[in-house]
Amino acid sequence: MHSLAAPDHILYVDDEEALLEIGRAFLERTGDITVDITTSPLEACEMVRTGRYDAIVSDYIMPEMDGIALLQQIRKAGSQVPFIIFTGRGREEVVIEALKSGADFYLQKGGDPRAQFAELANAVRQLAGKRRAEAALRRAESIIRTAPTGIGTAVDGVVMEVNERLCELVGYTRDELLGQPMRQLYPGDAEYKSALQRVYAQIEKTGTCMLETRYVRKDGATLDALFSGTPLDPTGSSRALTFTVMDISEYMALEREIAYHAEELVRQTNSLAVANRKLNLMSSITRHDILNQLTILLGNLWIAEEAGPGQDISEYLARVQSAADRIHRQIEFTRDYTDLGVRSPEWQRVSDALGNGALHGLPVENEAGDLVVYADPMLATVFSNLMDNTLRHGESATRVRVRHRPAENGDLTLVWEDDGAGVPAEEKERIFYRGVGKNTGLGLFLIREILGITGISIAETGEPGKGARFEMLVPHGAYRVPE
Repeated sequence: MHSLAAPDHILYVDDEEALLEIGRAFLERTGDITVDITTSPLEACEMVRTGRYDAIVSDYIMPEMDGIALLQQIRKAGSQVPFIIFTGRGREEVVIEALKSGADFYLQKGGDPRAQFAELANAVRQLAGKRRAEAALRRAESIIRTAPTGIGTAVDGVVMEVNERLCELVGYTRDELLGQPMRQLYPGDAEYKSALQRVYAQIEKTGTCMLETRYVRKDGATLDALFSGTPLDPTGSSRALTFTVMDISEYMALEREIAYHAEELVRQTNSLAVANRKLNLMSSITRHDILNQLTILLGNLWIAEEAGPGQDISEYLARVQSAADRIHRQIEFTRDYTDLGVRSPEWQRVSDALGNGALHGLPVENEAGDLVVYADPMLATVFSNLMDNTLRHGESATRVRVRHRPAENGDLTLVWEDDGAGVPAEEKERIFYRGVGKNTGLGLFLIREILGITGISIAETGEPGKGARFEMLVPHGAYRVPE
């Protein structure tokens, strides 16, 4: 099976044109190597300057210059492209001179052409793969060096490696951190043990961890930081972590200042308190999810940097791309809900909200009548997201029914139900957690938050296999049912 990656591109140099054609035919039949050919070493020097080759294969004895002279010219020009001497001459002094001049492989012609070209193809793949891996590592190293985040590794809380940014954040040199417990960054043993316990408890539960903490720098100043850790060993057989430390001191100071002013405003008016809660909701969603994906992105870059020569790091780079895509989706989600927190709750007719929600996809049996509830202006979004949930997870659902009935203590229950697959018993509460589910994983979480602004709770009470049923409990005084 051939790789889906771009083929390795090589330059084959030999004064025997017939041999070049045979070699190109054998190598290109593999499907993962493309070959340019030339009988002129001087022309080869010009072609190498284009920088498009993953490896050079050259004969030794040629009229214009021999293969070792060609290699020396290429290295003198500054190119480190992998170079393979492929010749019928097998004298020991030639081999030694080739390797001393910077050749990566020395292969001798002769025998079964299929076997010798198969060996050549393997050498090309190995060298080209190593070159790409080294290039990727150089890119990763550049990103990590310039990253605004401190990055390191630790085993049982003992620091094993750090980048320059982490040293800058905590005020210690690399030598002062390596081999030392992170205890020196905490004001006391109790704080350090508590943080360590929280880290490994989260990892045991979720496979990763993220927590806000406060470090003490070497100069005695405090540092508000967001610590994120991911096990280096996915099997969990060791306590080795790769971690990031982000300085959020300015953010926390701003957050404390905002919180102070928010408290003042809350004391002045209840409506402003509701707006503040809605703003905090979006801030929490955006900050938590984007920072989490940033940790994944930087952590995989760190692991890629630690990879050995020739090791395939494409999986880690794919995770980097995936994290970047998810950050993009989170930003788009935030933009879609810019109205959140703009207007105060209001009395709304449920039937109108169902209509305004543009519920496309399934027929809706609306039995809400003239029921009016006191809710956030995004009530229509609640029904749109419920319909989206039915379409995504209802499988065989053909219809939706909306109705209401009296509840205890003068409350009222507003019901949304479908005739689809239903929700497994063990998932009924979990589906409202942030990040659970497909797409952004925020639909049902947002529904609960929108309703909660005016004290409306929601629960899934359907029977698995017989359809989903979402019951919204509207408090007494927050609804009106006209006679």
